[in-house]
Amino acid sequence: MKTILVLAWDAEDTAAFEVAASLAGRFGAHVVGLGPPSYRAVSVAWTDVGMGAPFDTPLADDEEERRRMAGLRASFLRAMDTASIPDVATASGSAGGPTTTWTELQNAVPMAIGSIGRVADLMVVPQPGPLPRMPESLFEGALFDSGRPVLMVPPGRHQAVGKKVVIAWNGSTETARCLSMAMPLIRDAEAIEVVSIEGAMVQGPSSEELATALRRHNLPVTATHVDAGNKSNGQAMVDQATRFGADLIVKGAYTQSRLRQMIFGGLTRHLILSCPIPVLFAH
Repeated sequence: MKTILVLAWDAEDTAAFEVAASLAGRFGAHVVGLGPPSYRAVSVAWTDVGMGAPFDTPLADDEEERRRMAGLRASFLRAMDTASIPDVATASGSAGGPTTTWTELQNAVPMAIGSIGRVADLMVVPQPGPLPRMPESLFEGALFDSGRPVLMVPPGRHQAVGKKVVIAWNGSTETARCLSMAMPLIRDAEAIEVVSIEGAMVQGPSSEELATALRRHNLPVTATHVDAGNKSNGQAMVDQATRFGADLIVKGAYTQSRLRQMIFGGLTRHLILSCPIPVLFAH
């Protein structure tokens, strides 16, 4: 894992920057800080698909956008400096150490993050949601248009990512693909639990069958099958991951259609909007 793209959104929420910096130190990776599209570009993108702008306040003018972008860049660079990760233009010392650089989407449409992310090994994004969180359109651009794994980071401090891992298993192609992409992150894990939920499986291998296969990689894996009871499947998964002490959940995104989950809810959407633990998604 040598190229990590991290999307900026809120200068006060530095969790995604800090996780990206930690992973860069671990893998000797280059971190690309990506300034987001303008509020105007995000609003226009929503209008183009027949939806109202996701903002209750007037759109920022160009000067406000410049100040916002400058604040995001400064916040990103502070996080990299705290982690002793130098700018690639001024980096010196031993080869193979982590470096960083900053670029901006400016007025590009939100889906442009996906095309930019196609050359990254990992994309790191803040948790989406209502303002002041990042709009879901940016998360979806990363998820659906990049072909890369997307690590969603909730606000707060996350000391480690990938030491205690829960695999949210439902037997699906999407989760199998996500797990394959997650292997660099989890191969040094101290403990891994494969969690499946009664009634949330598709036709495919059981959690115990997956755990058996992963043990052949000399990974410390257990398996559990959970009855959600009167909880939603998403909340049952979060509760099990919390009990396990997980610092990372691995989940294939949208085994059910995105539209169905927007209307009826689902495990993927619950994790995207409500999970307090970083989640690695792929579709």
